[in-house]
Amino acid sequence: MKETVEDIPLPRPTSATVQGPKLQFESPTLLVEYDYEGDDGVIEWTRLVFNDVLAYEYHQMACCEAEHIIGYQTIQRFRESKWLAGILKVWKGAVGWQQWQQQQGGEKRFQHFRVFFDDAGCVDVIARSCDIEEERGAESA
Repeated sequence: MKETVEDIPLPRPTSATVQGPKLQFESPTLLVEYDYEGDDGVIEWTRLVFNDVLAYEYHQMACCEAEHIIGYQTIQRFRESKWLAGILKVWKGAVGWQQWQQQQGGEKRFQHFRVFFDDAGCVDVIARSCDIEEERGAESA
């Protein structure tokens, strides 16, 4: 399977986190927060809000494989991937055939997202969408 990937720019790099990433899952939403310490010492937070989550994985840096180590300026979005195909196969058999699910866009609405945190780890998420929210000049989240 050819994996189709697109880079979504992040407002702050994921390479200068002090406390992040922080993950919080409350079905069907996954919140991934990370801090960025600027050259001036000010800590700012970014929130990645994944909507309609089907699955997610977190790997500590020591457990990230080469494919997980991506740039720290972007989120990768896969329209097709091996992991996405496997999760969707199970989802289709369980609920994907239901009329309500089809009215919501069926399997085509789900995508595979990947974000890498230098010296921390990586997160993979299968979700409908990812919203990026910024918090300016915060001391903590």
